[in-house]
Amino acid sequence: MKKELKPYVALCYAIGKLFYPHVEVVMHDLASKRLVHIVNAFSKRRVGDAMLSDMRDIDALSVDWIGPYDKKNDDGQHLKAVSVILRDGKEVPMGMICINFNIEAFASLFESLKSFLHVEPIASKPAVLFSQSWREHTDETIEKYLSSKNIALSGLSTNDKKELVNFLEAEGIFAIRNVVTYICTVLGVSKATIYNWLKLNKG
Repeated sequence: MKKELKPYVALCYAIGKLFYPHVEVVMHDLASKRLVHIVNAFSKRRVGDAMLSDMRDIDALSVDWIGPYDKKNDDGQHLKAVSVILRDGKEVPMGMICINFNIEAFASLFESLKSFLHVEPIASKPAVLFSQSWREHTDETIEKYLSSKNIALSGLSTNDKKELVNFLEAEGIFAIRNVVTYICTVLGVSKATIYNWLKLNKG
């Protein structure tokens, strides 16, 4: 290995240690087009092997890394990879570090989680459930109003808050015990203000 590439050996080990055993780190010498260092080798590649691509246009690259991109290991397992170009003091490409992430275990876990978390939607929630999660129901109703107005909670004006309170009244939220205190906290207004808005709405 040429001396200019040796400082990157520690970096290869650090990445390999951090993501062991899922990441293989390979360093190439672009002059000899040979593999000069490998950490966590789960491919059949070894030091001294020729590069898999001829990289004839490497000097024309204006970027310092390529990827992430998909590739397959020798055994057919799927990998995500990033290639980093190493340049000398004159900005000439001299080496390349390829970081190969084996995603098979994570892909299987993802599929399992999708199956486990999948719940068939229902037309509406039974009202009896609301007593067990009235804060969640209140938050969902507030979010329904915010979405219809395309506005964030933090962006509500006084008139918006008044309109929201009237909306919550129409949705039956104020039939829930102790909900007024909760809404005061959410909107940053007093109980007297909310009761006044409700009174004006009924009047």
